[in-house]
Amino acid sequence: MERGPKLLQTAFLIAFFGLILSSCAPKSEERRQQYAKEFYTEGLREYRKGDYKEAKAKFEKALSYLEQLTPEQIKEVKFLLVKSAFLAKNYVDAVVYAEDFLSNYPGSPEAEEVFSILVISLVKVAPDPYRDQTYTIEAISRAKEFLEKYPNSRFRGKVEEAIDEARRKLAYHYYYIAKFYEDYGYPYNAAVRYREVLINFPDYFSDERITYAYLKNLLLTPKQVKEEKEKIQRLIEKAQENLRKVKSEEEKLAIKNRIEFLKKEIERWERIKEEALKEAEEGLKKYKEVYGETLLYKELLKLRERWRS
Repeated sequence: MERGPKLLQTAFLIAFFGLILSSCAPKSEERRQQYAKEFYTEGLREYRKGDYKEAKAKFEKALSYLEQLTPEQIKEVKFLLVKSAFLAKNYVDAVVYAEDFLSNYPGSPEAEEVFSILVISLVKVAPDPYRDQTYTIEAISRAKEFLEKYPNSRFRGKVEEAIDEARRKLAYHYYYIAKFYEDYGYPYNAAVRYREVLINFPDYFSDERITYAYLKNLLLTPKQVKEEKEKIQRLIEKAQENLRKVKSEEEKLAIKNRIEFLKKEIERWERIKEEALKEAEEGLKKYKEVYGETLLYKELLKLRERWRS
């Protein structure tokens, strides 16, 4: 008999709380609209004041109420967010926000400036020349893309400065790699890197010094080749010893294949030596023509006589 009143009571409670929730929904929506407007307005105010760090924070909060902003406001906030991050020297966020803006508004009037900010920020994000230069390479690639797309841009000068900074980082990156190989006794590897520096980055170093380092390491290549061949020969001897121990034909075949591979490696290193010395001979002639018989040239001749003897 009590079931009826209980059902009525439950129905009443459901209706009551439903009424409360429905009355709260508009207020919650109104509050979100208010927050969106406040953060948008505060962001504009801080940006005009020149407090770009605070402006960035306000614009980020405004975008958390994205659905409460008009399409025009969203675009403006995203554009000013790029500029705020950049002017606050937060280059990582500037890259992220610039990529987002260009993805959503590629043909907009603001895209040109945002693209230039992206290029400059990528260069700023790139680490010192001792470390990985992925961002530097990306910056140079995007900079070329920018100059092709906007050949007469008012931001051209800044982008070209960014390219120069990026190329300088890359040049020193390759130089430090070459120096590392040279210092640790890998002259052939060093010569290859020095050659890349000479070909790709002639404007950032003394040509004579880099050319000297390049030729010196070519002339020292026979020493590295000798060491490499000795290491490979020890591996061959160990493999031959193992070959005498194993019984299955499958294992024997695998060891024989390894020995053949190692013998080809010895031949490869021998070719490297011959090519390096030939390259050094040609380089010495050009060095003498350009720089004359300097002290460095005479040092190179001594190195050449060492491997000749």
